[in-house]
Amino acid sequence: MAPSRASRAVFVTGTDTGVGKTFVTCALAHALRRRWRRVSVMKPVETGVEGEPEDARALQAAAGDPAPLDVVCPYRLRAPLAPSVAAALEGRHVDVRRLVALVRARAAEADVLLVEGAGGLLVPLEGETTYADLAVACDLPLLIVAANRLGTINHCSLTARVARVMGLTVRGFVLSQPAATADASAAGNAKAISTLTNLPCLGSLAHAPSPAAASALLDVDAIVHG
Repeated sequence: MAPSRASRAVFVTGTDTGVGKTFVTCALAHALRRRWRRVSVMKPVETGVEGEPEDARALQAAAGDPAPLDVVCPYRLRAPLAPSVAAALEGRHVDVRRLVALVRARAAEADVLLVEGAGGLLVPLEGETTYADLAVACDLPLLIVAANRLGTINHCSLTARVARVMGLTVRGFVLSQPAATADASAAGNAKAISTLTNLPCLGSLAHAPSPAAASALLDVDAIVHG
């Protein structure tokens, strides 16, 4: 069986690469550690890895997750490309069934499980199977992360529509500010996205020195419980 929503598992997806998804997931992990004892994390596939998987290690540290790295990040691939493409270059493939089993097992053991994708919902894991398919198979509600800059209204709206077409529950969205300065769109993006998607903004993070410093700006209850 897939984990029930009561297991408090959340899939964190981005609208694109480089939008602050790992930063937001780490901030959420810091916030959750103040409320629950066992916060677990997963980065099912990390690409662009030479040596240690930086995103997975950051998630582990933020959550205080003692699980082995092979459980937190089952697939680590060298090329900074979509997982299916990076795996093919190494003569490997991403076993999505294995990922589903690992997510289910981790969700059953944790008070809260955070699963971070790579790029956006339709990034391919293997063949035609995408991160959206993984979220569906694991019955995971979504948190959408987007950079608070020009273009994000369209990107968030597209992501929300794809999620709904696939039957996924979307808890809301978080806007991050990866750059030190904001552009002219930043002040109005949250309201415009909410109007178009009927989703709540569950955090608007200014450029912060650390995820721990940004953690207080997230609506943790709404992200985890809906």
